[in-house]
Amino acid sequence: MKHSRKKLIDLKKRASSPLVVQRTEKMQRNVLRLQRISARKAVNSESRRFDLRRRKKISSENEIYLPTEKNLAGKSSRLKIMLVAFAAVFLLNFVGILGSGKHAVEHTISTTFSGIGDLIMAAESFAAGDFANSQNRFARAVKVLREAEKDLIVLGGAGAILETQPEKVRAGSRLVSAGKLLASGGEKFAEAANEINLAFSNWEIRQQAVNEGQPVESFSQQLHSPITKILAGISELESATALLNLVETDSLPTKLQSKVAEANRGLDYFLEVIQPLTEVLPQLPNFLGDKVPRRYLILFQNPDEIRPTGGFIGSVGILNLNDGFAEKFEIRNVYEIDGQLAKHLNPPEGFGFITGNWGLRDANYHPDFPTSADAAAALFEEAGFGSVDGVAAVNSTFLTKLAAASGGIKLDRFSKKIEASDLTLLLSLIIETKTDGAEKPKQILDEVWATLRDKLTEIPAAELAGITLDSIAEKEIQFASTNPNLQKIARAFGMANELVETKGDYLFIVNTSLSGNKSDRFCSNEISHTTEISAEEKVVNELKILRKHAWSESEERRMENLAEDFGIRLPEEMKEILGRGRNIDLIKIFVPLGSELIEVEGLPKNRIETKNSAGKTYFMFSLTVQPKFSREVILRYRLPMKFKEEYSFLCEFQSGDGTRTLKKIVEKADVKIFEGEINLGEESVWKF
Repeated sequence: MKHSRKKLIDLKKRASSPLVVQRTEKMQRNVLRLQRISARKAVNSESRRFDLRRRKKISSENEIYLPTEKNLAGKSSRLKIMLVAFAAVFLLNFVGILGSGKHAVEHTISTTFSGIGDLIMAAESFAAGDFANSQNRFARAVKVLREAEKDLIVLGGAGAILETQPEKVRAGSRLVSAGKLLASGGEKFAEAANEINLAFSNWEIRQQAVNEGQPVESFSQQLHSPITKILAGISELESATALLNLVETDSLPTKLQSKVAEANRGLDYFLEVIQPLTEVLPQLPNFLGDKVPRRYLILFQNPDEIRPTGGFIGSVGILNLNDGFAEKFEIRNVYEIDGQLAKHLNPPEGFGFITGNWGLRDANYHPDFPTSADAAAALFEEAGFGSVDGVAAVNSTFLTKLAAASGGIKLDRFSKKIEASDLTLLLSLIIETKTDGAEKPKQILDEVWATLRDKLTEIPAAELAGITLDSIAEKEIQFASTNPNLQKIARAFGMANELVETKGDYLFIVNTSLSGNKSDRFCSNEISHTTEISAEEKVVNELKILRKHAWSESEERRMENLAEDFGIRLPEEMKEILGRGRNIDLIKIFVPLGSELIEVEGLPKNRIETKNSAGKTYFMFSLTVQPKFSREVILRYRLPMKFKEEYSFLCEFQSGDGTRTLKKIVEKADVKIFEGEINLGEESVWKF
């Protein structure tokens, strides 16, 4: 976090490889790896060439390159980093290359194929979650491939083959040695996965023991062994990559040459993607309170009332972790905390429409999550609740996913089970109508969380991991910390959600509800972005935003039926709060720094303010949409830079906002070179 408590009011303004024996070989490996990464990027760039003539009405004389630069904060890379141990196993399928070569002796061929078979079966067991069986098969593969390596050494020493085909002996030896390293690395991944699986399967029992004051084995100590093995496995994969690169492919059969190249590219990309893991894994015990207990603030956000980082903060959680165990977790009403703020703090830009005093409920005022997290931590401390080591944000949609995986939620107070699809609306009904009384309007949240917590152990680990990964990719789970080591974890796993720096064109549309109601549940944006590049390389963009309010009679009947099913009184005015009311949206459009607004349609131009923040320029205005209606605003603005050879574009999506596509048009010198739909979920730099 970038500001101290003293600056609270200003917040709103602003490994070595076991294979390497000689130093020269290590230097050579590093040079070769850099060459391979460069080659991989060239191959990727070429492979992503887009045949526009098959898809859109585009000039046949132009070509376009679609995403070539992946943002590691994006969904694809986040999933690869989080599932690194699993991804490593799939790469082992590449070692099928080892059995394709024609070795001099049939026994060597047979031995090699046997080892490869074990590798493939180990990979299948690992992917299926059968870690114990996978571990055994990896161990067998290591043993068999070591025998094959010995055979090749003996054959080479015999002289006959060495004299006639020395290059084939060397190539075969390096291939088998690489396979041995891959198998050994895979074995370490399997052992680590098995140990982690056992550690987490017993976590609930140990947590109960901690709650009862009984001594238990250190959770962070249990993680130390698998973390060490994963890091060692990565090192062996790096060594295997170095060996594969030294193989004289000209000595191999033609079919085998292409497979070696394919394996090299796959391993290079894999190692590049998992690089952050080597820094992050050693920090996991620190995150869990290994040597120093950790305290985290959790912001529960409701996207039905949209805010820049996801939604209105109605409740917060305070989590104390000590050596991996939750010493304390409590949920509090955000107004309980804001009521302790002694100072009068002016609200952030635009929030003055709904409040005269800034509080934790409006801490998530900036789309850059570390900035909002910084504000939340400072406000929390200013209210007298102490400091925290990090701030997380969790959207209500994540709880909905957990409820769906649990088959719904059954609370003692209701005779009927709460379906996952009804959870968010029902919570809003109970809280807004103060069904549990004005003293504890959010008691229902404690009950729901307690029930979900007990049912989490019933969800298969793989399914639970998938739900979590998907939620991180959708920005439903975010995290930031002032501790550099903890922030590394947030960045590596894609939870930091910082505004992306880019030299090309940029767009980030950020919505903030000023309605004081939950109407954002029914509102959506349709976005069209046209880029016109003149012959002089000057760029003018036209942005169209069509905002719709889709409240309907059927939605009203659904709300009435739900309230009746759970015995909740629903006054007519409550329908206005829960979605039927008008939607007032404060829209900030972040674009490249120095962009100039030219003209506007749908609003008077003087109603749009142009300001700068976080290295971007943004256009700000409010838009009111009545139920069942829509409104369109069109902005034309000039970029400060020119694009001589290549035009690049990055568009981010907002947490809590369901907009995931954008219609994109690129015209150069009055010739349309692209027209199509861009998926915002990938957060890629699109190059044209």
